[in-house]
Amino acid sequence: MRVAVVGAGPAGSLLSYHLAKGGASVTVFDASHPREKPCGGGVTGKALALLPPPPVSDPLPARWVSSCTFDSGEGDRVDVTLDRPVAVCARRDLDAWLLRQAVAAGAAHVAERVTSVDASGRLATSAGRAASFDLIVGADGAGSLVRRTFLTATPPDRLCMATGWYARGTSEMQVRFTPGLPGYLWLFPRPDHVGVGICAPLRAVPSRVLLDRLAREAARSFPALVDEEGDRYAQTIPSPSKDPASLAEIAGPRWALVGDAAALADPITGEGITYALRSAVLLAEAIRADGSPRRYPERVLADFGRDLLKAAAIRDRFYEPGFARRMIRYSGRSPAIRQVLGDLVLGEQGYVGLKRRLLGVGPRFLLEAGLGALRLAG
Repeated sequence: MRVAVVGAGPAGSLLSYHLAKGGASVTVFDASHPREKPCGGGVTGKALALLPPPPVSDPLPARWVSSCTFDSGEGDRVDVTLDRPVAVCARRDLDAWLLRQAVAAGAAHVAERVTSVDASGRLATSAGRAASFDLIVGADGAGSLVRRTFLTATPPDRLCMATGWYARGTSEMQVRFTPGLPGYLWLFPRPDHVGVGICAPLRAVPSRVLLDRLAREAARSFPALVDEEGDRYAQTIPSPSKDPASLAEIAGPRWALVGDAAALADPITGEGITYALRSAVLLAEAIRADGSPRRYPERVLADFGRDLLKAAAIRDRFYEPGFARRMIRYSGRSPAIRQVLGDLVLGEQGYVGLKRRLLGVGPRFLLEAGLGALRLAG
């Protein structure tokens, strides 16, 4: 099978790695390396388990973090020790590392920008290259050309905006909720700098206002990480709706989408690296089993899709006034709830079954925090 993978981010490179190891002829097209992507760069335990084994001569380029501070933005803070360390990577380094593993497995990297694809498997590039493939995979991010060709762009009501900067220095990992805004800001310490960022639904606030909010918070709380001269970044994060159709649409007879191109990010936290990597694994498995992506959407729904649909359904209620403050306050009193908080925000706890777990560890919290109003099912 001849496969064209458009985009060499985490999803595209990991898919190329698996398909090439399985004997497919894989060409991954991406002219943007080396590049940095606006992203916290946190790679959770679930995501780490999906990565290729690091060669001794080429270890994963990461800083390892074993704790995180959660801040309600209203005076409540709690430090959470993580069961498994999080690897924090600059995306320039992580993406380059994954692409190296794909090429070592037998994939070919063509550093050209794809300008068109069609349903017959035809692909053209900015350098005038034209070729035909049995399968075209869109791994080309939130603004995916492949998605726009076979579907439409992800609707604005399913987009979050992330904006911020990279600061010299170091910091502890921190997640801070933002009262009055359905989102949060973060400090993610990378090997040689700190990712400073904030995210919220695109429909909720213009990116300029979002960036101003981050600048005010940073100047007040961590002024050493304010870089007045540094570049600012902004990036949309696409996610599914609560309708299963938003997952069923991510593949056709000779094409498929993975990662951000498939809008596979957490609607509440915006975390996408885990789902990008997992979607690559699931698509590779579907192709090996069926010779086509026909059953790939079913695999996504069964594996992690229901969690993303649940997150989309409860997102607005998750950020209702006072909820984060109560969660963090009770986390300070209860190690069990503290564990839930760390697992939830860092991608280890799914949303399906969240109410059941909280009922088991903190019925008083459930009553006072109003999770009944949150109407979490299951």
